[in-house]
Order: sequence, then C-alpha cells, then structure tokens
Amino acid sequence: MLVRVMGFVLVLLLVLVGNFSSLKAQSVDEVLEKIQFFYENIKSIKANFIQETILLDGSKEIRTGKVLIKKPGKFRWEYEKPERFLIISDGVKIFIYYPEEKEVLIYSSGKMISSQLALGFMNGRGSIKKDLKLESFEILGKNMWRISFLPLTKDPHIEKIILTVNLDTGEVKEFYFINTIGEKIKIVFKNLEYNLNLENSLFTFVPPRDSKIVNVYQEN
Repeated sequence: MLVRVMGFVLVLLLVLVGNFSSLKAQSVDEVLEKIQFFYENIKSIKANFIQETILLDGSKEIRTGKVLIKKPGKFRWEYEKPERFLIISDGVKIFIYYPEEKEVLIYSSGKMISSQLALGFMNGRGSIKKDLKLESFEILGKNMWRISFLPLTKDPHIEKIILTVNLDTGEVKEFYFINTIGEKIKIVFKNLEYNLNLENSLFTFVPPRDSKIVNVYQEN
C-alpha cells in the first residue's frame, strides 16, 4: 500500500500524438519555461484532488482528498475517501499517518525521492529542466498539452511523468506517472487556489501518544 500511496503523492484523452523531434525546440522551451515560471512565482497551492491508481492486475483504486503546498518544501495531502490518512511534510521530515491502524511512518524529505522528483517544481524543491528529460508530447486542444518526461537520472521509484498543462498560464491541471513496478497513478486537481496565507502549523505533525512509530528517517 505504501508504494501505491507514495506514488504521490491519471483517463487519457488522446487527440493527437507527436514525437518530440517533430516539434520546434523553441516552442518546447517556451512551454517548459512557462510552467517553471508559473510555479516559481507561486508561494502556496490549495486544491481538491482525485487520485486514480491502476494496479498491476488491472484493478483500480480511486482516492479523493485535499492538498496544501507551501514553499519551500512543505505539503499536506489529506486523503479522505475511501479511507482517511495523512501525508505531511514540514520541509525536513515526511510523516505518513494511518489513523485506523494508529501507525506513523517518518521519512527524511530527502529520502522520498519519488515525491520530490514528481512534484518538486510545484513545492519549490525542483526544476523541470534540471530534473526531467522531455520524451514526447500530445496536443489536446488549442490551449492544452500533455507532456511526457523521463527522470534525467535513473530514479528508484518513477519510470515516467506526464503533465497536462494549460499553455496560457503554465498551470498543471493533471499529473500522471508510472512507477518502476508498472503501476499507473493519475492525479486530477480541482478548485485550485494560489498564494493563500497558509499557516506553518498546517505542515507540522505530532504523532498521537498511542500510535506506533516507524522511524524510517533513522533506518535509512
């Protein structure tokens, strides 16, 4: 379950598929710069999300919840349905809390390579051009592209990342990735809000006294 969940923390509408080599480099650079510029100038993000995971046996898991992101490196993913759990980071450590099991997993934010690579450009800890290699693109309409990336260096968690982007703004509307065991995860963002005043207390976590703590931070 942990692998699927941390594959933080996508139905394809294929209209036209093209190879990267057939697109003008200037156009590609402009799009990537627009995405990076959009997120470099945002201090915080608030949204609802729908996460769909296609497992190796073809079955699907659908989860919904809310996400808060604050630079640099802070995030809070509140999974609400079908079961509740929390993934939260203060920028130094990542806590995963399963209230029903009363279990807390603690990681170093630097150890959770998949989350940093996947969403680093959104939380201020990464760069599309520096961390990812463009593989291909899909033109979905006048103002929407779906862009596929590979990790610039081999990653133990992520095989491929695909972003659906609004070309007018550089805003990412959908996030899709394939992990290294072949599972496919899609996250669709809804009701996006930016630059809200999010208190730092939203990104701190104190494990309940009766919880079991697995300190992966020290183990690795």
